[in-house]
Amino acid sequence: MNSDNNCFNKNLLYLFIILFGIVVLYFIFCKKPLKIGGTKNDVFVLYYVDWCPHCRNIKPAWNKLEKENLDNVTIKKINCEENETISQEKNIEGFPTIQLEKANGEIIPYEDNREYDSFIVFLNNNLNN
Repeated sequence: MNSDNNCFNKNLLYLFIILFGIVVLYFIFCKKPLKIGGTKNDVFVLYYVDWCPHCRNIKPAWNKLEKENLDNVTIKKINCEENETISQEKNIEGFPTIQLEKANGEIIPYEDNREYDSFIVFLNNNLNN
């Protein structure tokens, strides 16, 4: 009976070691932040208003982008009705307006599909230069 107990304990120990290894590998390979160049002062901005149907359609993809752990770029959205001064300073005339505002003052308008994957491609193309 005692040897059966030792065998059970060894098997349980091996199982825990394997599970621990799987968890470590998961966090190493699956939870890495997305590497995108640029500086932390670069900002990818969505200018929107709540009443705009196009703005409402883009929000799920933008919210997903905001949840990403992106290196060296800040993802931001600005409600232009609540921040009229900012929208006037930035010359925002249509909604939604999306642009990459680089730390050096350069502004790169976003004019592609309004989908998460397209946002990532745009950031990769414009921040790794």
